[in-house]
Amino acid sequence: MQPTQKKCARPHLQGTDSWLLRQLICLTFVSIALAQLSSCGSSSTGSHTTVVTPPPSSLSITTSTTMFPAFDPAVTDYAVSSPSGSPLVVSVIAPEGTRVAVDGKPSQTSTFNTKVTLAPGQSFSFVVRNSSSVTTYYVRCLPDDFPRWTVDRQGTPQSAFYAFEPDIPTEAGSNKNYFILADSNGAPVWWCKSATQPFNALFLPNGDIAWTVFANGIEEHQLNGTLVRTTPIASPNGEASNTHELQRLANGDYIIICDLARGPVDMSAYGGNKIDSVIDNVIEEITPSGALVWRWSAMDHIPFAQTDAVWLSQFVAGTHPTDPFHMNSVEPDGNGFVVSLRHLDAIIRIDKATGNIVWKLGGVPTADSLTFIADTYGNFGGQHDARILSDGTITLHDNGTDKGRAPRAARYRIDTTARTATLVEQIVDPDISSSGCCGSVQKTSTGNWVAAWGMSPVVTEMTPSAGRVMLMTFKDSYFTYRATAVPPGVLNVAALRAGMDAQYPR
Repeated sequence: MQPTQKKCARPHLQGTDSWLLRQLICLTFVSIALAQLSSCGSSSTGSHTTVVTPPPSSLSITTSTTMFPAFDPAVTDYAVSSPSGSPLVVSVIAPEGTRVAVDGKPSQTSTFNTKVTLAPGQSFSFVVRNSSSVTTYYVRCLPDDFPRWTVDRQGTPQSAFYAFEPDIPTEAGSNKNYFILADSNGAPVWWCKSATQPFNALFLPNGDIAWTVFANGIEEHQLNGTLVRTTPIASPNGEASNTHELQRLANGDYIIICDLARGPVDMSAYGGNKIDSVIDNVIEEITPSGALVWRWSAMDHIPFAQTDAVWLSQFVAGTHPTDPFHMNSVEPDGNGFVVSLRHLDAIIRIDKATGNIVWKLGGVPTADSLTFIADTYGNFGGQHDARILSDGTITLHDNGTDKGRAPRAARYRIDTTARTATLVEQIVDPDISSSGCCGSVQKTSTGNWVAAWGMSPVVTEMTPSAGRVMLMTFKDSYFTYRATAVPPGVLNVAALRAGMDAQYPR
């Protein structure tokens, strides 16, 4: 009889035992997941999790020496400092669908760096392409001695360009002799370095630019920097170039100011010497070749007694040869000229045919004086840059020198019948408290003012209500004698770039 085989019974889980088993299984899976997460980014040889970075949402262009201004897709022209012998590194971060080609190299997208070799003055371009547009941008390398400035743009300027010569250091430094054109974003798009200090840029009908220089009269330059001609002043009596003014008449002749030393003169009644000499200011009309057409002498028409007492103490009693007039602007006005004389604290209008003074505004009262209307001050202090607008009103930069007030831009309506000058408008810059010399103001055709506030390191464009639209602040204590607002349509930016490329070819 064989033994009976007993089958092993299968365990049967019920109730609590079943619940415990399910919990154990769940805990096991959680432990495995936590272990995998803790291994992310570790140096072990196990699996790694890749973190995906989303593509950039906007285009970024930067350079190894700071690009000025900072990149903005709406701004086409930029400048960079010299990279000191090393290639300039251009860093690009392009969003999806945008490709960038730098300096003629194949276009790329996403994030990349590329190098560009530049010498001072040279430029390169980069082209940005996307589904809706193709835009070319231009970057130019600045010389090491190029004047620098900062920009604070608070609105939309009405000027296409600003012309200036930041060549006069207020403290330390030396003149750099640059004439510069900056665009409405403050970027320098054209410049020319003169052998001597330039003043008073004038844009000629043939596309050239002229300016005055010490000792050499007038220089005319093409945009490629070529010196076309030098126009000497006429000096039948030994006149010397003054540089304060340069205007072009409709017939092509130039108007300039010259200095002529005259003497001996007895200046003892005005604080000077019994035997002294005087700097006479002479207006000359000369042809482009330098032939004298017409002249007018301040000393022949204005008594020394009209010089303001403060200026007498400084520039007659304390200076030899004496400087009783100090003419600083001459504005063509039909059959005459409106002339600013700093040391008279006055502007005058002269008749070209007779040389007579037709009227006088400011300074020591005379029979020719006009009466100020609606002007609280009723005087000027060392004013500059008297200009005539198309409506016949006159603007000027009233420095307020020795008057205890800030400089102002002022506009007057002249009534020669009533013998009055009514103040139409004036503005001041709240950040400028004084102006010892120099300066300019210009009323644009659309209403804004552009000012160089005289010995202040700024050029501003302001609205008629004195709201600041544009502020350029020069570094290293420089300021510009004048700043000229260039309206749209006068200069072509492509021609300016081409001129610079001709000056500084790659």
